[in-house]
Amino acid sequence: MPPQFPINSTNQLVQSAKSDQHTLFEIGRQIQALLQKFNLSVQGSFSAGGVQGLEQLTTASGYEIMQKKYSNWINRQVVALNLASCEFLSFNLTADQNHAKAFTFEKWVFVYADGKTVPTAGSVDGYDLRQVDGQWRVDSARTYAEAAATEVIR
Repeated sequence: MPPQFPINSTNQLVQSAKSDQHTLFEIGRQIQALLQKFNLSVQGSFSAGGVQGLEQLTTASGYEIMQKKYSNWINRQVVALNLASCEFLSFNLTADQNHAKAFTFEKWVFVYADGKTVPTAGSVDGYDLRQVDGQWRVDSARTYAEAAATEVIR
């Protein structure tokens, strides 16, 4: 696991589950893997020149949301977002197991065109997830500490 993703008890439980154990463990493992790929792709979007790497990890509406977020970052002269850490906290499935909400605690470092780097204090991020053709996809991602992101540019 990349060093930006520290291990907590929930993560250990999900990772230690054998494939023949309860389906919930496998779903948790899939969701955690998706969120790791998603956040590393957000970080990589700045060197790639856009969020096209997120398309395979999101629903159509999730991809549209991330395109808008990326555009907003560029307009604010953010030239890189570096993931310092992302701790998987929890997930909750709907009864049909086709939708889920997942939560992480994330710390990012904003890098601006003028060379200024601003680390965030960290915040809980929430993800709405949906099953598409048997694969989990991000339908939306929300930072609950919006003030952290807006204070950075003052």
